[in-house]
Amino acid sequence: PLMMAAENGHAHTVKALLDLRGNPLAMESEGWTALHFAALNGHQQCVAALLPVTSPTPAHPEAHTPVHLASYYGHVEVLEQLAGAGWPLTARDSDGNTPMHSAAAGGRVTCVQWLVQRGGDTSMQNNAGHTPLDEELVTAVEEGDEAGVRSALDRGARPEVTVPIDAGESWSLLTVAAFKGHEHLLSLLLQAGLSIEGGGTTDITPLMMAAQNGHAHTVKALLDLRGNPLAMDSRGWTALHFAAWEGHQQCVAALLPFTPPTPAHLEAHTPVHLASYRGHVEVLEQLAGAGWPLTARDSDGNTPMHFAAAKGRVTCVQWLVQRGGDTSMQNNAGHTPLDKELVTAVMEGDEAGVRSALDRGTRPEVTVPTDAGESWSLLTVAAFKGHEHLLSLLLQAGLSIEGGGTTDITPLMMAAQNGHAHTVKALLDLRGNPLAMDSRGWTALHFAALNGHQQCVAALLPVTPPTPAHLEAYTPVHLASYRGHVEVLEQLAGAGWPLTARDSDGNTPMHSAAAGGRVTCVQWLVQRGGDTSMQNNAGHTSLDKELVTAVEEGDEAGV
Repeated sequence: PLMMAAENGHAHTVKALLDLRGNPLAMESEGWTALHFAALNGHQQCVAALLPVTSPTPAHPEAHTPVHLASYYGHVEVLEQLAGAGWPLTARDSDGNTPMHSAAAGGRVTCVQWLVQRGGDTSMQNNAGHTPLDEELVTAVEEGDEAGVRSALDRGARPEVTVPIDAGESWSLLTVAAFKGHEHLLSLLLQAGLSIEGGGTTDITPLMMAAQNGHAHTVKALLDLRGNPLAMDSRGWTALHFAAWEGHQQCVAALLPFTPPTPAHLEAHTPVHLASYRGHVEVLEQLAGAGWPLTARDSDGNTPMHFAAAKGRVTCVQWLVQRGGDTSMQNNAGHTPLDKELVTAVMEGDEAGVRSALDRGTRPEVTVPTDAGESWSLLTVAAFKGHEHLLSLLLQAGLSIEGGGTTDITPLMMAAQNGHAHTVKALLDLRGNPLAMDSRGWTALHFAALNGHQQCVAALLPVTPPTPAHLEAYTPVHLASYRGHVEVLEQLAGAGWPLTARDSDGNTPMHSAAAGGRVTCVQWLVQRGGDTSMQNNAGHTSLDKELVTAVEEGDEAGV
């Protein structure tokens, strides 16, 4: 309530709340007190009431202080009050900005002058390396304020400063102007010495920025100023790629005369691929009219039709077919566009899309390559994603409940590994084999135990007895112990899994728990009769194993 009253300038209410023992030092999520709100809005009477009970303690200068806020909004009278109460005029916020940075960023010339008269240093830099004058210039560029840009430059602001962005990159001021569509600032910034191709740490040029955001007038202005339409980012994208991706037809029209479909652009995704993927038929018309090929392949062998089909862009697929596109062309994975559509629908759990693709003759037996160099069946993909609603449909199409491709991980294992309990139950109902093993001898229960998925463990335990076949190597008990899943150990013990089984190296679950530094699991095993003196094949006890692991990992505290 005190903050609310201060924010709205209700001085009598502020005083009444203070008399009623309202806490003036209470903070909201950004660390603001009632004084911050009063300073922000220039409510001098509220500031006067709050100053005696809100001292400039270290807790407040960690972020914006009331001085920063009054400076940014131009409240000189409040600055006088705060300074009189001892609030520092050079405190830094979390970005390293002083109140003078704030005043400059807000274009508050009177506040800047007031701070300078009281010893403020115009050369102090914030975390981005900006002085207050630099900050004023940055703000003016961002807001498209030509007079402000001229004023800051005339007073010595550095045009070469860069602007940090959320992605961890930095942009030149020309890039910022292009991004915002402030074409009226371009010549002024170029005259100040900036490059038409941008700067900072990004490889996105101003022309690309303007094209991406649909600023057609800015695109034309940059081309007139000799911006390079053939410049590429790290992906090989030109400004035309960005315009095609976003469907900005006016930008595409401006760029096409300067961006011929040369081989350099055809090595990976072409603008035709991107427009097809996003469903921009009008852009496809423009590109085709300019001679861009409609059957170019990217580095994975995908044609634009593969891209259109993958996203279910039926209109684009039809448009490409009408212009000679071949629906039987295969990419490097052996997928036709229709196959690609089916794969994408399965990945996204789109049942209607799966039915549509199958009804139109897509091959359900296609496999999906993975980053590990393996290939998975579509049923395996559905299980991995937890799309249990697709399982019966894919089985009816002829796929095996045990998966396929080159991996020995079954759909049931995939679902268990990822904690998809409903999918695990559905696969069991569909007669998926819980005793199937991968090359390591792991069953679906092993995967569930490893990752601590208790619901999956509960579903698998009744159909996975602790038979000798599972005890030759790691048991689920070893895996749960190593990863510290005590709750899973409780489940396994309750189902009769032995707590002292040895793997092929003679390690017991206690060895595994000790090696993983799982103290709680070790204690749990000891309470149930575990023997800390049992040795593995190397003659190591559980404690020895813990020491060996700590030394191998360089863990001084563990050693």
